[in-house]
This record gives sequence, C-alpha cells and structure tokens, in this order.
Amino acid sequence: MAQEKLFDPYDDSYTYAQPLDESDKEELLFEVREAIAPTSRLQRTTLLVALLTLVLLASIVMPKIFLRNALYYDSRDVVKLEHEYDTLQQENERLQEMVETMRYKNQIEDTLF
Repeated sequence: MAQEKLFDPYDDSYTYAQPLDESDKEELLFEVREAIAPTSRLQRTTLLVALLTLVLLASIVMPKIFLRNALYYDSRDVVKLEHEYDTLQQENERLQEMVETMRYKNQIEDTLF
C-alpha cells in the first residue's frame, strides 16, 4: 500500500493539476453554490401541509382564547354585581336600623303624650 504524499508548499517537485476549462469552472462553481446554500423550491404538498397545520392550530386555539375572554368579562360583571349587592345589603341594614329607631321613638313618644 503506497502512502499518499501530502502537499508541501515548499516542495518544488509537486506536480500541479492542469488548469480548468470554462465548463469545468462553471460546474465547480455550481457545486460550490449548491453546497453552501442549496436551492430547494417549496413544493405544493409542503405548503399545503403547513397551511393545514396552521388552520388546525388556529381552530384549536381560537375557541380557547374566546372562552377565556368571555369568562374574564363575565367574572368582571359578577364581581361588580357582588360589590353592588354588598353595598345594597349594608344600606338595607342601615335603613332597618333607622326604621327601628323611628318605631322606638314613635312608641316612646306616644306613651309620653
């Protein structure tokens, strides 16, 4: 098995390859460009699969977003109504105390006069 001689830039006995003609240069340039950045076109099936995937994801995610927003706004309304209910209960208690006070005064005043 013969050992291949490595390139030595200081060795004058190294024989260089013949210069390339134009067609070889073009072919080499094409291969280099293809290796650096391969040119692949997007096929219809790939585009269709990507589009269907996006539609599927949107059909799954959109209802979830809609329901979350609906629940958020409904819960805001519920909290507002609970606050109004608490306020009305406090006002009712205050009015009942006022009625009791007025009844007591009325009963006391009727017995005095």
